[in-house]
Amino acid sequence: MKSRKSFETNLDGRVRRHIFLWSVTLTLAGAATFAFGYRQGGTAPQTQSQTGAQSNGQIITPIPFGEMNGDDVFNASGVVPLADSRFLFCDNNSNDALFELDLTADGQKKGPLIRRPLKGLAPNAIDDMEAMTLAEDNGRRFIFVASSLCVKKTKDGQSLRVPPSGLLRVTVNSDESLSAENMPGFREWFIQQSPAIAASANLIPDEGGLNIEGLAWDHDRHALLFGARTPLSTNNPLVIPVRVKDLDGPWTTANLKMLPPITLSLGATEGARGIRSIEYVASRHAFLVVIGKTISGEKSPYALYEWKGGRRGKMRRLDVSFAGKMKPEGVTSGTVGGKPALLFVDDGGGYALSNPLSKP
Repeated sequence: MKSRKSFETNLDGRVRRHIFLWSVTLTLAGAATFAFGYRQGGTAPQTQSQTGAQSNGQIITPIPFGEMNGDDVFNASGVVPLADSRFLFCDNNSNDALFELDLTADGQKKGPLIRRPLKGLAPNAIDDMEAMTLAEDNGRRFIFVASSLCVKKTKDGQSLRVPPSGLLRVTVNSDESLSAENMPGFREWFIQQSPAIAASANLIPDEGGLNIEGLAWDHDRHALLFGARTPLSTNNPLVIPVRVKDLDGPWTTANLKMLPPITLSLGATEGARGIRSIEYVASRHAFLVVIGKTISGEKSPYALYEWKGGRRGKMRRLDVSFAGKMKPEGVTSGTVGGKPALLFVDDGGGYALSNPLSKP
């Protein structure tokens, strides 16, 4: 197979690198400066946030996109860095394109969102794109996009259907267009190979059915990590690692190997919550994990954790909370104006940008 081009992009004649560098003290765009503190899955001195969550730290507040995706708000779910001050996110209501968010050097939205069609996909080949990650191997870079893999009720509510689902491998071409390949039979393979989620495969998400909302690349395992909103494992979030034998190889299930599932530990006082986003941050040698309610109608607040990637699933909670009705369903690290940054996207139609200042 032909070698795929890196999508590292030149801006003003300079190649922007190190898009994964960040550290723990953050400055919110247009807000106060704060630092992440740690607490191990229990309690700490607390104050009341806008969400009803208890926190010592500051509240992450989204900046609205200020535009609509047709008649709907942008349901921004997963996000990856594209280049300096440029990010790509998926919208679970759009099945044939990603969207580019460009920022000014001070973190403000620069122009309207840019619709980036996915070339190579058959019409209605995938539905409910919920998670994204970026992987690098031997100088090659790829974007991966996963659908929720969930079943849904038919319009009359009398039966269930499996929407078109899958796992996309996306290449950024030399002209910056996007080409995508969907893996045939991925959902069926995923269910057959993972007993931990097999019983949930034919249930709707609000009944604990399979619902993938996080995706991260684990370089050490050479695996994609699928973060489940549901099902849970003894009331704790479940990560399902899938090794990719060759990132540039044939995009079929023969190129995959299922690895043992990992149960992340929230601590006994945290309650039942699932994964809403997961992403690796190289400078911390750790994953950021956004945790939130498992089913609609629950009141559980979102929270941000750090996980070092160990099999035991031990996590540390970061002492921040999310404002109002924000639904942080995507997080990534990148650069803005040449400086390391952390970006959240909001399923309610916005983003929040933070600039790291120092290491913990």
